[in-house]
Amino acid sequence: MAKRQSVLGQEAGVSRDPMPSTCAARDSSWKHWFLGIGAAGLMLCATATSSFGATGPGLGIKVGAQTLDSPIDGQETTRARFELELSTAMLANDHVDFSLAVGGSLLGTSEFEDIYEEGGVLYEDYYSDSFSIIDVRAAARFYPFGDDLSIRPHVGGGIGYYWFLDSWDDDYYTTMEDPYFPGTFITFADHAEHTDTLEQGFFPFITAGLTVPVTSNIEFLFEFEYDFAKDESGIDLGGPIYMFGVRARF
Repeated sequence: MAKRQSVLGQEAGVSRDPMPSTCAARDSSWKHWFLGIGAAGLMLCATATSSFGATGPGLGIKVGAQTLDSPIDGQETTRARFELELSTAMLANDHVDFSLAVGGSLLGTSEFEDIYEEGGVLYEDYYSDSFSIIDVRAAARFYPFGDDLSIRPHVGGGIGYYWFLDSWDDDYYTTMEDPYFPGTFITFADHAEHTDTLEQGFFPFITAGLTVPVTSNIEFLFEFEYDFAKDESGIDLGGPIYMFGVRARF
């Protein structure tokens, strides 16, 4: 169909194909950055003269990346992840602790346009979906060396609950000629937005990592996690997670 200009300044055309995805193709460069930060942190802590850190309850902030399927094109993608963690005091002679964390990732935005003319009336529909995932997870962690080493490796696992969210936005315009004033056009606008839960449920995960004391109360965290059973919608939202963080113990 021929293109025409609406009174809103939008160029008409018909399209139901998604705009280019904002989810970037998977890039391994972030892994190099993560490993570089980890190596720098370990070198810094290896030269520290402070004694082993506190073993009381902790509050931590972690950032990193998780690899999962994109809800936009179904391809594997890596997205930034942020997490806030509360942990118990060290138990069982400094061999065990428990944690509760809240975290999530933004998974990208998909945009659609549908513009067509029918019976002298121009219809314009602009629609977008912004996808995200949020989860709460509880873990038990085992430190095999207790406080015998200043750098404490750990392994563990747990269970979490996640929400796969779609925050959509729809702008709809109808433009027609005023029947009482020929040559004058009227545009009616409508807007709707909402957040839908596309999928939710429990999932198991495993974790491993290092805790590196920096001062008597501050420690660096280097963690790997792997989420399972997050694919009820046909999109695999599980997979590996790499995190770096800082925790204060009291």
